[in-house]
Amino acid sequence: MGLKCRVIGGGEPEPLPQPKVYTYTFTQGTESVRKDLFDPRELWYGAQHAGQWCDEGGNTFIIGRVLQKLPAFNTGRMKHVLREEVTQVLAEPANQIDPEKNDDLLAWIKDFTGETPQELEPLKVSGMGLAQALFVKMASERSPLVYLFRVKTRLPNGTATKSAWYAAIVKIADKTPPAKVRKDFESSFLPAVTAANRSTLFAGGSLQPKATGTLGKPAFPPHPSRDAAKKSIENSKGWWFAETAEYVFLSDIRSSTGKRIVADLQKELPQFRAACEKMIPPAEAISEVSVVRIFEERADYQKYVGKEQEWSVGLWWPAQRELVICSQEKEFEKTMEIIRHEAFHQYLFYASGMKEHAAWFNEGHATFLQEAKPLRTGKGLDIPESDRIKFTVEHLEVTAQNLEKVLGASYETFYSGSPDQRSLNYSTACALVYFLRKGVPATKLTAYSKILETYQAAVLETGNAEAATRKAFQDIDMQKFKADFIKFWKFGRGTARKYNPA
Repeated sequence: MGLKCRVIGGGEPEPLPQPKVYTYTFTQGTESVRKDLFDPRELWYGAQHAGQWCDEGGNTFIIGRVLQKLPAFNTGRMKHVLREEVTQVLAEPANQIDPEKNDDLLAWIKDFTGETPQELEPLKVSGMGLAQALFVKMASERSPLVYLFRVKTRLPNGTATKSAWYAAIVKIADKTPPAKVRKDFESSFLPAVTAANRSTLFAGGSLQPKATGTLGKPAFPPHPSRDAAKKSIENSKGWWFAETAEYVFLSDIRSSTGKRIVADLQKELPQFRAACEKMIPPAEAISEVSVVRIFEERADYQKYVGKEQEWSVGLWWPAQRELVICSQEKEFEKTMEIIRHEAFHQYLFYASGMKEHAAWFNEGHATFLQEAKPLRTGKGLDIPESDRIKFTVEHLEVTAQNLEKVLGASYETFYSGSPDQRSLNYSTACALVYFLRKGVPATKLTAYSKILETYQAAVLETGNAEAATRKAFQDIDMQKFKADFIKFWKFGRGTARKYNPA
């Protein structure tokens, strides 16, 4: 961003979450198409947002770039627009902020903060780098402290000039008096702010246009998801990114073990995805870049995913189009298992055109594949018998009796009940998928060979996972199915271990 400044004392960077996606299905006659739309204000806010930090007291410091006005869109009932529409409108000359018009600045502050500004108070300029500074008087005493400032810079030809306006917003959450915060800000922050050399890397509290660093070569074509993911960490100290053609990885992990995780993921996940494509061919070519965000500290992960998901250690977040996990410290393989599990959910979402799948199919495959390792040949996966499979063998009758319940379970039912019941549901779904993917073809149980194919086709055709499950099993004698399931786990595993479905 071309700015060097101090940030809030003891503040840790808070990456801006990916914008929420609203998927619409548009139908004309017999043709339907799905489109990802966005809240235009959220996209505008992300374009103006430069960095954010929070300290232990909950105080938040935000840097904004006062670049464009919030455009108005005639969205009708939908209230959402294509990302490309926002990008195009923001580039129009009429939507650029005029740095000399106070009305433009006041409107920007209102749209960015959600609070009402009253007037702009010029401040005495001190410091070598500061060109102009304004204190923004707000209508409410409960509003955050807001400043606008410009720094001295030079044009490419060497001519001295002023930068565009920046905004600094301080949200006070503890009992620090606003007057003290204002005094400290005006005596410490403003005099120290300067334009940054755009070739310098992130150092200390400086803000700059790129992330801290990269692993691998960022030689991949631009894509809205890839670009938005990188932008979310561009001014966050300690955050870095790595890429493949299909993925972009974001992380604040500092240890060599943590960076090994990402290096391994760069090699492993593309092969993992290719294996998924073999088992579950995508409805159409996947153009989306998959985003994986890895937090080192659990507290940071919990704050990012919110209270409803703070119990988790990893999740696929469809609304944000992000796979988010918390690194399990030195438990390298545990972290990799979580990522593989959630990466399957991520793949299935895109491969199925965002259609929802049955819990048994989705969680069954994710659990089936979470311990899979890429084969040295560069193609396919080695899918071992996990602890879920060991549980099945030890509790075979109970698992078999749970089959029909799991096949008919909604996600709410699948996840509900006691911890033991949830564990049984996961183990049952995993064992079922193992049986259908490896056991059926390996032992030539042809009566069941079309179950998965029928289910997948029905989901794509109807979008109804419950109906797809019924169709897949409509000609199956479930008593015989359960008997064959039990027989396989008692006598047929040897052949199935060698069978590779991916």
